[in-house]
Amino acid sequence: MQLLVAIDDTDDLDSELGTGKVSRRLATRLADEIDGIELYGSVRQQLLVDPRVPYTTHNSAACLVFDCSAEPSVEGAAALTGDYLESVQAPNADPGLCVAFRADVTDAVRRFGESAQNDVLEKADAYALAEEVGLFLDEYGGTGDGVIGALAAVGLTWGGDTGRFIAFEGIREFEGTVAVDAIRDVGITPVADDGTEVRNGTVETHDWIRPQLRGGDPVLPMERTDRGTWIPRNVIG
Repeated sequence: MQLLVAIDDTDDLDSELGTGKVSRRLATRLADEIDGIELYGSVRQQLLVDPRVPYTTHNSAACLVFDCSAEPSVEGAAALTGDYLESVQAPNADPGLCVAFRADVTDAVRRFGESAQNDVLEKADAYALAEEVGLFLDEYGGTGDGVIGALAAVGLTWGGDTGRFIAFEGIREFEGTVAVDAIRDVGITPVADDGTEVRNGTVETHDWIRPQLRGGDPVLPMERTDRGTWIPRNVIG
């Protein structure tokens, strides 16, 4: 069982904390306060960048994925998250929150997420779909337009084929040059440009390992250097 907790639009141009950092701190708080959940990862989902869409810098949302050994309360998780968002959100933010068990998400929510990557959507569209499917969706100030990105992030992360991990076991601890096996050992699959798995060699990390979510799992696209080592091909998506 997995619990998905997605947030969007928690910052403004003067914020010290972007939505990604807010999500990582939120993950720690939820794991500490809710019994039986453990963070699997946080996935950044890129949404439409368009002058018609109000956003702070990049228009990305973040979706936390928790493994559950017990069944937590969606309402309880939402209440804790809502309290946290209200305490850290920027004055001019428009935060939105979506909380759902993976089993309750539907393909319609994934399609909504894909639409949010390509089209201008309305807040009413997000609320209508969340009510139809039965997912928790709410806003916490400002225009509340962050509900669009929050619902989209849940759908895209559920779909498993877009986004990149901004939190996953060990990815912020890799520095310098490491063995491919070290990356594989934390559950990330390194792949070459042709999609084949890389099983040996060394990786020049440039202190930046951010695997992509592909096929429901963390995958790290890499390319070989003229020195025979590998480097991550950091494609934001």
